[in-house]
Amino acid sequence: MSSTQGSIETQEAIERFADALRQRIGTDRFRLWFTHGIEFDLEASHDESGDEVAVDADAVIVLRVSGPFAADRIAKNFTADLRAASAMALGDHGRFRMVTAAATTQPELIADAVETPSGSPQRGKVARSSGKSHDGKSNSGNLNRNEPPAHQAGKSSRGRSPARKSAGKLSSLLADSKLTRSADEIAAESDASSVGVDRRGTRSPSRAESTTAVTAPLPESLPTAGRTLDSFITGPCNEFAFSAATMAMSTPEVATPLFLHGPTGTGKSHLLAAIAEEFRRRRRMRRVILLTAEQFTNDFVGSVNSTGLPSFRRKYREVDALLIDDVHFLASKTATLREALYTLETLASAGKPLVFTANLPPADIRGLTGEVAGRMSSGLVCPLLALDAATRMNLLTRLVKTRCVLDCDPGLLAEVSESISGDARAVTGVANLIGMLQRMFRREPTIEEIRQFGGDLMRNTRSAPTLRSIERAVCDAFGLERDGLRGKAQTRRVSEPRTLAMYLARTHTGSAYTEIAQHFGRRSHTGAIAAQQKVEQWLASGKQIGGGDAAMAAADAIARVEARLRA
Repeated sequence: MSSTQGSIETQEAIERFADALRQRIGTDRFRLWFTHGIEFDLEASHDESGDEVAVDADAVIVLRVSGPFAADRIAKNFTADLRAASAMALGDHGRFRMVTAAATTQPELIADAVETPSGSPQRGKVARSSGKSHDGKSNSGNLNRNEPPAHQAGKSSRGRSPARKSAGKLSSLLADSKLTRSADEIAAESDASSVGVDRRGTRSPSRAESTTAVTAPLPESLPTAGRTLDSFITGPCNEFAFSAATMAMSTPEVATPLFLHGPTGTGKSHLLAAIAEEFRRRRRMRRVILLTAEQFTNDFVGSVNSTGLPSFRRKYREVDALLIDDVHFLASKTATLREALYTLETLASAGKPLVFTANLPPADIRGLTGEVAGRMSSGLVCPLLALDAATRMNLLTRLVKTRCVLDCDPGLLAEVSESISGDARAVTGVANLIGMLQRMFRREPTIEEIRQFGGDLMRNTRSAPTLRSIERAVCDAFGLERDGLRGKAQTRRVSEPRTLAMYLARTHTGSAYTEIAQHFGRRSHTGAIAAQQKVEQWLASGKQIGGGDAAMAAADAIARVEARLRA
């Protein structure tokens, strides 16, 4: 909530109105409806010099609302409260009116250009003729500022001066916005309205423009420059996902939705951008939306407070393809998930391509509803693994050729590649480092110099798994409480995941058997040793472990837990 600057009495009146409204509807409802996208203003009378005078009987509280949807909801729910708050702030004569940002009144700058028949400028007459009656009382509270007061309507026009007649004509022309725009501006506005574009300029639109139906604009898509299929390095770690992306571009209706998941730096966003670019170029799709889940959420929340859900739904349901990155951001956002589900159902039933990315498979994302996870899993779910050694080497070689001024010895690049983790972003950072060192030394840098200046990049950028992180990942995979593995429960639902956790702890950490056993509440190290032997038997026989709906094969459970550790 904000208010325009004015006199001290004006500000005090606005504050009294806000306090009275807050007391009537409560602090929470006031914060929800009247603190974002709404301005409080006060229209009071003015003296002959144009300065605002004390608040009088004709003062009106003005609520400037950001959109028609919010204005309609406020009018339906708070009219009585607004009227009462106006009376408390301004007295029994207090009134209010509400305007939207798209329907503000025209500026009164033309009043300065009105000339009398003698040629001298008559400044301020237009504004005062519409805002004051003959007896000097302010009439600024009328809903239509160009409409004369009631007691003036029956008077003859014979007594009006030429300047006042000119003011009336100018006021009518000003309402039609003919004087404030050039012919080019009027033509541009006609073109914008014919194609359904919401044209926003420095001039406030007139009432006629505000009532014109406008087609919902296309949501802003993320840039795809440079991220194409040709620039994507394939290898054993991402070959399956690359093939699925190629199939989605050639036959979008076969496997939709396509869900790509994996840890950061594996190329998910690159593939997503490449698919969007191919949809636009090869498939000639005009309305291809590529955005993050955070942008989708922000747009949804913003539409609730401004343009309304119908406009939001037109944006995202009247598209040719929808691609959303990082959908795990939607977890536990109930209202956004519900709207996303309806949007996915609408597009899927129409056969539109849907592509998503996340750090985990849909079923493993905590906070994602079963309906949304089921819809996203109904097409094709493809994992992307951390870059293997060959893929890292190929990527580093290509980046060095395009970003470095000098060639590098393949042996040097191979040694550098072995020291980098499987994160493509770390590989990119090392390539930039080599290029900078070449410019600094005017020669090819040595491996010692690269390690000296890029030690952070050369180390494994992923933290090693710990006993606590393994415990968390196992509990999430089997739907257990975070401390459930440390208890004394011997049911199959708890004991088998505990055994698997001790096996993984021995495999992925350097902890001793005694330390592992103590962490998981076992009496001695023999429990950890027995756990390793038992899990090896499960893997050989393909045994199902866990209980209830969370039961799965031992190999699948290990793969799921390791995916969580990588993410």
